[in-house]
Amino acid sequence: MTTFPMISYRQFDQWMEQGKIAQLVDLREPWMFEQDRIWGSVNIPYDELEDLMGEIRKDGTIVFYCDRGAKSMVVCRDLWRMGYHAVDLAGGMLNYRGKYIDRRPLSALE
Repeated sequence: MTTFPMISYRQFDQWMEQGKIAQLVDLREPWMFEQDRIWGSVNIPYDELEDLMGEIRKDGTIVFYCDRGAKSMVVCRDLWRMGYHAVDLAGGMLNYRGKYIDRRPLSALE
């Protein structure tokens, strides 16, 4: 059985630089997304994912992350089985030490 890939933050940063990521999904609660996020990510909270599946791209590599990595692993496993190219950012935001952290207030981005 094929399992979904997991990548380290270093590999993630390389993929960002190389343009390998079609979509980046933050599964955390909106208040956490407001505080910090990875540049270019969209917030689709874990508990709302089933209702918002239409916002997940079916083409290309989709990287998912959450707070610690557990929820994104579950999502990646399930979506991989459904034919999505879902990749988990190992360790989630708590372990992300890359250069793509965005701490600007969301209101400043609009």
